[in-house]
Amino acid sequence: MCSIAGINGVNVKDRLLCMLDVLSHRGPDGKGVYSGTRIVYNSQTDDINDSDFMIGHNLLSIVGTNELQPIVASNLVLVSNAELYNYKNLIDEFNLTNLKTNSDCEIILKVIENFYDDDLKDAVLRAIPFFDGDYAFCITDGADYIVIRDCVGVKPVYYAYDDNTFAFASEQKALKEIGMTSIYNLKPTCMIYNDDIVEVRSQWKHAEPYTDYDYAKESLKESIIEAVLKRVDDLDDVALLFSGGVDSTLIATILKQYDVNTTLYTIGTENSQDLKVARKTASDIDLPIVTRIIDKDVVLDEFCPTIDTIEDKNLMKIGVGMTIKLTSQLAHENNHKVILSGQGADELFAGYNRYKKKYSQQDELIKELEHDLNNIYDVNLERDDKATMSNSVELRVPFLDKKVINTALHMPVKYLLDSAEDNLRKHILRDAAYEIGVPEQIAYRPKKAAQYGTGIDKIIRKKIIKKEPYKRIIK
Repeated sequence: MCSIAGINGVNVKDRLLCMLDVLSHRGPDGKGVYSGTRIVYNSQTDDINDSDFMIGHNLLSIVGTNELQPIVASNLVLVSNAELYNYKNLIDEFNLTNLKTNSDCEIILKVIENFYDDDLKDAVLRAIPFFDGDYAFCITDGADYIVIRDCVGVKPVYYAYDDNTFAFASEQKALKEIGMTSIYNLKPTCMIYNDDIVEVRSQWKHAEPYTDYDYAKESLKESIIEAVLKRVDDLDDVALLFSGGVDSTLIATILKQYDVNTTLYTIGTENSQDLKVARKTASDIDLPIVTRIIDKDVVLDEFCPTIDTIEDKNLMKIGVGMTIKLTSQLAHENNHKVILSGQGADELFAGYNRYKKKYSQQDELIKELEHDLNNIYDVNLERDDKATMSNSVELRVPFLDKKVINTALHMPVKYLLDSAEDNLRKHILRDAAYEIGVPEQIAYRPKKAAQYGTGIDKIIRKKIIKKEPYKRIIK
């Protein structure tokens, strides 16, 4: 994946280039800048003319060979942090010819161009329902500009403004570096349109519940398998964040069954539950696993860097963020550019222990599930994206595929929880996983959160935050 940045103000060149430098870890394979009518790449960006509106891009090349951005079609210019899983279908559907690159990001531009008739907003709103993937992009026609992200918020966008300047970027730290202080998270329901925030989508809502358990289960199996496979299409190999729990083992099992070259990655303290279970499960499903044993010294060394990476001082987020940061570092060391995770399964299928408390108030439970799904971008996804991208590794999340989400939103509570004392939860997902091929002892293993399963949380709480200066910097 990549990073995007843009700024609207007066003589903004130095600040735009500063933001791209701050975000270079997200895209070490190339850089491009648009200013006025001119586009330049790599070393030439320092010499580009100054202007009052500029956008830029850092490239992490995964699919394709000629992918430097910004890219142009007619009078439209695009920078995009995107993975479009149906780009091949869109090439056929829109009869797209004369493509200049092998990049799926060019397909975003060409589909918008197909609808463009001197009204950029209308063209974007007509195009985005066709996009199946994770994306954040900025597009301009020279008169207007738009910034929008995917409907779940897998890819991040932050924005900030003062009396004279409006700016956006893939991470907060880029905006802070140019002196912006009031920084906001762009909601997936909204887009930026010429410095204004405009609501363009509805939030996710539960739909008419399924009444046939077997039909629901088969629909779920089909959608999950499809979601996993589309996220590894065109890849020679893939990494997987692996805890040995049902969510990650389900993904691993699908990858194994469809002969995708897969390596599992797990970290933990020497006697941690995740490390023990992950190693045994990897052996059971016959996939290679790379592990790293961590201790107090490692957690202490990574504590402040993790806070800087995830841009958050919440204690729980630090524990999870450190787990993902260290695990994706292992994948990077083995030259992986893509890593999958089971993020999203708990919000969709009632995996968290706290959901049990509202079992007797099922309307309230549905509202809580909807709230968690609609806010997962702010609570979990951006933390995870920053953690993996700090190692120049792109995160992909099959459970947050649109088809999987829409299937999950038809599930009645009784398919998820058995009772207010249900310590297993996620029953239909577990049944689907078992039928797909996940070993029974893993399919029905109770959940343990990443920061607890790895032993990181215990070290942070007992060995680190009670001491100065660490106890003063956490929330």
